[in-house]
Amino acid sequence: MSAAGRVSALWRYPVSSMGGERLERMELLPSGAAGDRTHGVFHAGTGEIAYPGRKREWMALPRAFSRRAADGAVEISTDGQGWAGIDDPGGLAPLSALYGFPAAIRPYAGEGEAGPRPRYARAPLHLLTTAALRTLQAAIPASVLDERRFRPNILIDTPEDVQGIPEYGWVGREFQLGGAVLRGTIPCARCAFTTLEQPGLPDDREVLRALLHRFGRDLGLYCEVVRPGPITAGDAVTLPEAASA
Repeated sequence: MSAAGRVSALWRYPVSSMGGERLERMELLPSGAAGDRTHGVFHAGTGEIAYPGRKREWMALPRAFSRRAADGAVEISTDGQGWAGIDDPGGLAPLSALYGFPAAIRPYAGEGEAGPRPRYARAPLHLLTTAALRTLQAAIPASVLDERRFRPNILIDTPEDVQGIPEYGWVGREFQLGGAVLRGTIPCARCAFTTLEQPGLPDDREVLRALLHRFGRDLGLYCEVVRPGPITAGDAVTLPEAASA
């Protein structure tokens, strides 16, 4: 086995398109990160699911935050300081004011259940390396980048001398992180969400232009869970040695 890097950050996004929470430990299930992207933002009047990048009225979604409380309940915040339950009018009112429409947070339907389905279901997990971020930053040096623009579940810290986007070499390969084993599936295609304003990140159309024209629209890697288990920040990422010719 060879070390390809270490887990630098773990992210969970209880509500799709809202800001997420950085964790020190994450439990990986066959379906992905436990508690990840289980809810969505909806227009309380029409029932329409919010879809950033498709309509201008949805573009403020990543400017608010979501997290899991100690009991597993989903909580929301407009400033990352004061938190409220998703059924609390005292929390929904400022969220609606920020978004500019009457907002509701609702759970997605499970497999075989009636109800709204997640917009994205390409893969259980999304992984990104710091090498990929450095490579994109070199193409758009004036842009403000960090992993939050790309919403990975797992950020892998790779050595400074690693160039390009090394995770593409993990497609079809199994690799271990902590107590879990993953397999790379396909590169992650990007959309206008990468350009949207978030706390500390300005609106920046150059990000998507660079991804479209220099990177084939992709950045990062989708993964599936081969063996569920816990992972923690600092865990090594190990891959089998490549077979000799």
